[in-house]
This record gives sequence, C-alpha cells and structure tokens, in this order.
Amino acid sequence: MPTHRSSPAPDLFAHQPPPRADGHLSVTITHLEMAPSDWTRRGLPPQVDVTIEHAAAPAAALYRELYDQIGRPWLWYERRLLSDEALQALLNQPGHELHIARDSGNLVGFFELGDEELVFFGLTLDYIGQRIGPWLLDRAIERAFALGWRRLLLNTNTLDHPHALATYRKAGFHPVRTEAKELQDPRVLWPDVYRWPPA
Repeated sequence: MPTHRSSPAPDLFAHQPPPRADGHLSVTITHLEMAPSDWTRRGLPPQVDVTIEHAAAPAAALYRELYDQIGRPWLWYERRLLSDEALQALLNQPGHELHIARDSGNLVGFFELGDEELVFFGLTLDYIGQRIGPWLLDRAIERAFALGWRRLLLNTNTLDHPHALATYRKAGFHPVRTEAKELQDPRVLWPDVYRWPPA
C-alpha cells in the first residue's frame, strides 16, 4: 500500500457506541430514495487513477473479501451469516451487479446494485477523505439509471460514516422513513475479527 496516504481521523468512529454486555446494538436506519430528476452530480474526478470493474458473476469468496475490507469498520456483518451457497445464489440473481473500484491494483471501494437498490456502497479506510466517495457515488447512480430504473433506493444507519447521510442527501436522495432496530453486535459475536476500537 502506498505510504503517502494518512490514516483516517481518530474521531471517525467516535459516534459508534462501545459494545454492550448483552450483545445488542441499537441503530437507527434511514431509508432514502431518488428519482433521476433528483440527482445532483457532485463528484469531481479523483486525484488518483481509479478504475471501476463490473465483476460479472462474482464468486462468493471475492465478495466476502470486499465486504470484509470495506464493511468491517462500519460493523457490517449480515452477509457473514450466509452460507457460501446462499451468498452465491444472491450474487447470481438476475439484475444483480457488483462494481469494484481500484487504484493500481489496490482496493478503493465497491458498489452493489440490485432490484432498484444501491445495496452496499463504501470505500476502504485508506481512500476516505480524498473526495473519492461523491465521485464513486455518482458512478453508482449513473449505472443504476442507465439500467432504466425509475428510482434508486438505499439505506444508511447510525453506525456508518458520520457524513454518509449528508453525502446521500446532497446527491439528491431524500429520506422516506426511519426505523430503530436492535441488532446483534458483531464485536461480541466475533471479538477477534471486529476489534474495538476498529483498527
């Protein structure tokens, strides 16, 4: 990994609560949607040479690697609960797409589309803070509407990047509902994997 990139700010995860003894994790989920006419293109071309690959028929093992590298700091874990067979069936669904962003072979981020939804979107920690997020989000929205979708759905929660909701709203997404949930805390389920605070 190139050495010129700095680590994320230490307060990047300050909004995440510490693990609770009961193993539960309280989150608020915001559901958003966008029509093509709502889209405000905001992303400037990144200063690094980012390429985006549409991974046709991705293997479950590749997906797990991406999901872990990008999602672990934000406590993503639901896809870890799926068997390889169930995950592969999900990845093989008609209309499902996985797009991977790289910089000279280094993983930058990915976005996942399916059934009029931006299912997952994120960057690796090394590339956060370089204005790549809005540009990659534009590419995801662009691809979704190129597929002919009349709307694009997504959700974010209070464990995600502290600016995630604002970034989505600036792009043109508008909230349609919120819900409170009690999740299993992956830091309790897998303490050797989801270290606290995240590294």
